[in-house]
This record gives sequence, C-alpha cells and structure tokens, in this order.
Amino acid sequence: MARRKIPAAAWPFRLSPDTPPDRVAEIREGVAALDSAAQYGWGHSIDFGPFRKQGLLGDNYLDVAGMLDEWGWWPDDLSGMRVADVGCFTGGLSLLMAARGPSIVYAIDEVGAHLDQAVFLAEVFEQTSVRAVKASVYDLIDHIPENSLDLVLLSGVLYHLGDMLLGLHILRRLLKPDGLLLIESNAVNDNKRSFANFGRFYRGMWWQPSGLCISDMCEFMGFNRAEVRFYGPDRCLARTRRSSDEDIPFKRGLNWHFESLADAQFRSTDPGIMAPVRSYANWKHFLRGLPRKVSRRLRLPRS
Repeated sequence: MARRKIPAAAWPFRLSPDTPPDRVAEIREGVAALDSAAQYGWGHSIDFGPFRKQGLLGDNYLDVAGMLDEWGWWPDDLSGMRVADVGCFTGGLSLLMAARGPSIVYAIDEVGAHLDQAVFLAEVFEQTSVRAVKASVYDLIDHIPENSLDLVLLSGVLYHLGDMLLGLHILRRLLKPDGLLLIESNAVNDNKRSFANFGRFYRGMWWQPSGLCISDMCEFMGFNRAEVRFYGPDRCLARTRRSSDEDIPFKRGLNWHFESLADAQFRSTDPGIMAPVRSYANWKHFLRGLPRKVSRRLRLPRS
C-alpha cells in the first residue's frame, strides 16, 4: 500500500495586492542581489504573491513543517515562547514559526549571506519577532541565554557539524528543562546499529548518521530517548526533549570545560553495546554471520 503523502504546510505570507509596483520591483531587486551574493544562491522557494522566487532547497521546508503539524510534533500556537531556527538559511522555517506568535524567533546561521536573506524576508513581511544571530552552533552560548528556549529546530544541520555531540550539548544548555528539540537530518535508515558514515563533505556533509546513532547521541547529550521517523530513503525527523537529569552521563573527550569529569553512570566494558556495523573484510567472519544451517551446508574448514 502506498504511503499517504502528508500535505505541505501553507506559506502564510503574501505581499498585499495593494503593494505599489515600485515596491514590488524593489523587492525583486533585493532578492536578486541577495541571490547573487550567496555562494549557492537563494535558499528556500518563497511565494511573494506578485512573484515567486525559486530556491536551491525548494519547498522542502514546507514539507518538513507539514509533517511536524501532521504528527503533532510541535505546537500550532507558539504564543509567548522563545524559539530558535538553527541553520535558518533564507528563513522559511523561521517565518513559519513567527506566524505562530512567539515572543522571539532566533534565526541563526553562520553564513552571513544566508542570514541576510532571512533578515530581508522578515523585513518584507514585517515579522518583528525574528531576531537574527550570525553565529556557529558552537558560539550560541555567547548570544542566547542558557535555559531560555522553549523549542529548537535543527533542520538540515546536524550532519554539517564537525562535532555533532558538542552541538547537541550546547543546544541542551540553551533549552529550558523539558524544552523541545526537533531535528531534520540526512541519515541511514538503520535503527539497529549505531554509526555515522564519514560524508567526505558531499553536499556539505561531514557525517551521515544512522537513525539509532541520532537517538543515541541525543540521549548521551542529556536528552530523552529520541523518536526517529524516516520520511524518505535517507531523510528523517527526530523529536526529543531536554531530560530532567542535571547532567550528562559522560564528559571525557568533549570539547567543553566541565567542573568534574567523573562519570555519572557506570561505563560498560561490553563491546556489544556499540551495536557495530559488521565488517565483511574477512570471509570467515562473514560466513559465521550466516544462519547455521547454511554454514553447515558449506562445510567450512576449521581454522
């Protein structure tokens, strides 16, 4: 049975039909200038009303928002909340959240040319709750108060982080207790083995984690066990909340200053806990992984 397609979220903004032609032309020129200023052009496809600007990432952000709506993974009313769109690019998701009434939407990107697009979009559609932050994930502690955010959206960013664990740790510090973290990511659809392929910077990826790896990383960085759903062959959404624990279980090796490096829970010495990817380099190892009856038929020689 074919999977029912979840409807994309509706884009809530349009220029007024009464917008003077000169103003429409001015906005077009601004979009074109921002497009040419960014190395990879304009990011999200945006319907301005009198014209539509096609972006590198298309309407995917509306699909992501539609799934979050369908699954009830985020509130349809953000009144009074402080939220963040980390890695906002053109700010499509930032403005979608702004339309739901939060007190602040932090639109965050480390690439200035991307953030300029989000600022422009917020100004055009008069979304005053959008606050631009030009910063890396690793520097956000210097820009946003700790324990202050109700919701963080990390869409299309996790696999771009050279240090995914540190990025998640910092986002946890920014969230209030029980604060919501939503992740959209490139991933391997494997919920039995925990690993991250080295992406070799294909499409900007440092990593391509498995679904289990995403859930594991969240748990080890102080979140509740994440729910992970794949909506495409190599794309998933994950939802988790900052745990009630005051600390993360293990701190050694993390690029962060901690007052104590003592383990908060027992450190396993069982290699099976890693749920590793099986190596097939050795043919005997491979054959030992086959069902026993097949191995018997092959009559493997003993070492």
